[in-house]
Amino acid sequence: MVVLGAMVLDELVGDPTNRWHPVRWLGVGLSWLEGSVYSDSRSRGAVFFALALTPSLLLPTVFSPGGRLLETVGLWFTIGGRSLTREAEEVARLLELDDLAAARCRLRHLVGRDVEDLGPEEIARATIESVAENTTDAVVGPLLWYAVGGLSGAMTFRSINTLDAMVGHKTSRYQRFGFVSAKADDLAACPASLLGLALCWTLSNREGRQRMVSAMARSQLHPSLNAGLIEAAFAGVLGAELGGVNCYHGISVQTPRFEVGPQPGVGTIRHASRLSRRVAWGSALVAMLAIAAAD
Repeated sequence: MVVLGAMVLDELVGDPTNRWHPVRWLGVGLSWLEGSVYSDSRSRGAVFFALALTPSLLLPTVFSPGGRLLETVGLWFTIGGRSLTREAEEVARLLELDDLAAARCRLRHLVGRDVEDLGPEEIARATIESVAENTTDAVVGPLLWYAVGGLSGAMTFRSINTLDAMVGHKTSRYQRFGFVSAKADDLAACPASLLGLALCWTLSNREGRQRMVSAMARSQLHPSLNAGLIEAAFAGVLGAELGGVNCYHGISVQTPRFEVGPQPGVGTIRHASRLSRRVAWGSALVAMLAIAAAD
């Protein structure tokens, strides 16, 4: 019932964004910790990683005395599927109004890439790629790791995911310091990406599966294999072209083009949001079945 309750809370309320959210505390704490221990070395990055996981091991003890109710709230804090799709749908609405400036501004809530020069189709592509990747990071992963390791498993996964987002970049500052965090995220996210891929396959029709196979043949060319897998899956189900050149702080990064349909638009964003929610609920069902089987 914990998984179902957390999903219902996410559906009704979304991801809390106020200052009392534990994930926000985590971000503030990690920023302070990085400033305290940073050095341009893998060993110092490993120390940072180990210390940064401490809250995910301690926080569950705060929720456990409250029984299932507080555990449900704790799991809810780790998932953010409904807020993700709401942001995507808002970008779609602004594109429909032909307000590109507002759409680019809203897109910043979803992506880290440069958005200033993006046209409508590139805005749509960026939105869908973010929805695809964050469906596994913000919903499938936490639920899967909750089924494996309880609330500590879910919180540890989100902590690792947060660390990768903060220091897992291949920049001069983080190339070595963020190495352990980036590799840990690759390992932790792999089962979630595979489950997301399997759910997309299950939810698709024959034509969609054929497109998925075609897209996945190029997924290994993606800088992030996990992102490549789920983006290929979404491209296949949606029947839209994803991938291409993305810019981060003026640096171009080439990702494979999944040319399995026309370039995406407003309708494709809305289709991606619906797919994301179906994958989210599918992963919740898998988690509940796994927990029931283990009991």
